This record gives sequence, C-alpha cells and structure tokens, in this order.
Amino acid sequence: MIKKLNGWIFIDKPPDISSFDVIKIVKKILKINKLGHSGTLDPFATGVLAIALGEATKSIKYFNSKKTYDFDITFGESKDTDDIKGKTIKSSDLIPDLEEIKKVLPEFLGQIEQIPPKFSAVKVNGVRAYKLARKDKNFDLKAKKILIHSIDCFENKKKHTFSFLMSCSSGTYVRSFARDLAKRLNTYAYVSKLRRTEIGKFGEKDIILLDKLSNLVHIGDHFKTIHPVEDVLDDIPAVNLKTQDGMRFKNGLEIKFFSKDLSLENLLVFANGNLIGVGKIIKGLMSPKRGFNLN
Repeated sequence: MIKKLNGWIFIDKPPDISSFDVIKIVKKILKINKLGHSGTLDPFATGVLAIALGEATKSIKYFNSKKTYDFDITFGESKDTDDIKGKTIKSSDLIPDLEEIKKVLPEFLGQIEQIPPKFSAVKVNGVRAYKLARKDKNFDLKAKKILIHSIDCFENKKKHTFSFLMSCSSGTYVRSFARDLAKRLNTYAYVSKLRRTEIGKFGEKDIILLDKLSNLVHIGDHFKTIHPVEDVLDDIPAVNLKTQDGMRFKNGLEIKFFSKDLSLENLLVFANGNLIGVGKIIKGLMSPKRGFNLN
C-alpha cells in the first residue's frame, strides 16, 4: 500500500531531454521536493527511467537491477560522443555483415571490462568527463567491470545499420559497446537509436508518459502509478519482525537472528508487515543499514 508519495514511478523518457530535466518535470507535476533516479539515459535515448519519490530515494542504492536495451548501431563512422548527436571524427568504408557481427558477439558476453565514453558523467579528478571532453581536454578513463547477460543482432532497413537487443548490468554503456564492437571488426560505429525497455522486472507495460502523469495528477488518480519500495526491491531476501524487535531495529540496535552461521549483505526488514529498512546479517547478528519512514 502506498502511503503519501513514497515509492517508485517509471517514466517513459522522451527523446532530446536529459534525465535530470525529466526529474525536474516530475517534481513540478507531483509537487514533491525529494526525488532521485536509478540509471540515467542519454538525452537522445528513450524508455524506462526509474524515479524514486520521497523516502524511496533511500532505496536507490539497493535497486541495482539488470537492464535491457533495444538499440541501433550504424557502422562506417565514429562520433566524438559515440552516438548520433556527435560530430564525425573518423570514417571507414569497411561495413560488416550480419554474420561477421554475430561471430564476434560471444566475446562480449559475461563479465568484461569496459571503458566509459569520454562524453559521460564519470568523474575525473572531481570533474565530469563530458565537461572535459567538450573543452577538448586530454584525459583517460579507467575500465570498469560490467556484466552482459545476452546480445542479439538483427538486420535493419537503414543503410550500414543493424539492430541489437542487449541485457546487461547497471553501469554498462551501450555507446562503449558500439565503439568496442566496431574496433573488434576493424571499423568505426556509433549508436544511432537507443531505448531502454526494462529495468529489472519493470518494462514498457509499467511506464507512463509525462503528459499522462500530469493528467492523472489533475484528476487525483496518479497514486496507482506509484510502486511500493518493497515491490521494487522484491529480489532482496526479507524478514518480518515482531513489534519489539522492530523497535530495536529502528533504534539502531543489533538483533540475534537464526543461526550463527547465517550472513547476508542485504535484507529487507519489515515490522508487522510494514517495511522499515534494510539490514545486514553477520554471523547471526542483524544490524540496520538503512531505515525507511514510509508511514
């Protein structure tokens, strides 16, 4: 049950607007001050943008779900931003065919290291990389470990372009994948279309357009679009405490929990059926990590 505006909402991000701008619009529509999001989308991209409202912002770090992207890669050119909005910096007449692309895709599956695009929000000595890139500054970004669960490639009617469907971990850059795939095929490429279709179990059936949200708020029917925190974090193990132990948890005290051999990094903690926070268990002792005030 949603109480107040504490929960998650999934917006269908429109093109040519930043994720931060979407946050500002939602903030204005809902008349709420405290918002946050899980996973930005590039301005040219569309699709599922997960936004936490109110107390739910405390749960963002625990919502680290698998993401799915539907995107196009155009071969033969590289862009400074690695996407369609950038300027062309290199070109090649070498265009791979579907068979050549599919042959190398398995090399990108599983846990790999990936260097973020220079036009990204990664910080370099406290400065966003894209700000340095816009000033043509020379800098290097460190590779990060990511996980690609699956990649499929399909023919596309547009010239030199192929369509892809990829499921991956948080922190994966589709633009970096396009760049690295082209390099493996001895050519250049950029992302010409990008849509996020899923975050965890939430997909296009769960998203709402900004205009639609505004209309629902106008008639007071927007609460049905807000998902409880426990629904979003339902992949985390949970426990329901009795009143006394629930009070101990809220007061930051440890609780003896099952066997001394049990350890869990994250545990959703309920008291009398109400979510009160996230805890951890080390050798049978449960202690609070984050408390929620959702009532």
